[in-house]
Amino acid sequence: MLFKRLVDDNAKIWNEYINHEFVKQIENGTLPSENFMFYLKQDYIYLINYAKCYARLSINARTNTELRFAMKFQNYIVEGEMQLHQEILKLGIDTENFSDFDESILNMAYSRYMLSVGESGDFLDMLIALAACAVGYGVIGKNIKQRLGKIPSSHPYKAWIDTYSSDEFLSEVDEFIAFVDSYSNVVNESKFSRLSEIFGNVTRLEVGFWQHGLEMKMQI
Repeated sequence: MLFKRLVDDNAKIWNEYINHEFVKQIENGTLPSENFMFYLKQDYIYLINYAKCYARLSINARTNTELRFAMKFQNYIVEGEMQLHQEILKLGIDTENFSDFDESILNMAYSRYMLSVGESGDFLDMLIALAACAVGYGVIGKNIKQRLGKIPSSHPYKAWIDTYSSDEFLSEVDEFIAFVDSYSNVVNESKFSRLSEIFGNVTRLEVGFWQHGLEMKMQI
């Protein structure tokens, strides 16, 4: 299947992504709150651009099925994930008044890279550019939940873990993987090489996103 091939072809960087130190500290509850808030603010800004990337995906759609998929997932980002972040950020960050200077350089590089893939490539290129984020968080959430079992109410990151390990979220992840896999038989080796390069790049950017959350770095 196509998605597994992409993961296998980029196994080292994928493992760094789903087992990053930032993820480990979320799991054991030792991540300092200021680091989590830095990450959450950057991720909220990222999700705004990520939703726009699904709009780019819809522009690249060639069929009604592709168009419906792009629109459904864009709506899920706007109505689902962003709402969680907004609720948490109400603790001290005004989400309605972010400026260009609130976005880190790494964050900027990630979203602009995805958009550049959509502008220069086709629907499948753009779909794979979105895949590391779409699937990785579900893998991480599921792994954490399996290791911890029932998350105690005292866990500082219970809401985050519950979101990304929920049946609803994991169902969306499964749907995304199945959609990617539906292209398995039409991807030749040349196309796979291009898709693997894109997937490797966005996974590297995900690793960078975790790392800049640990370091709270606005600049590179």
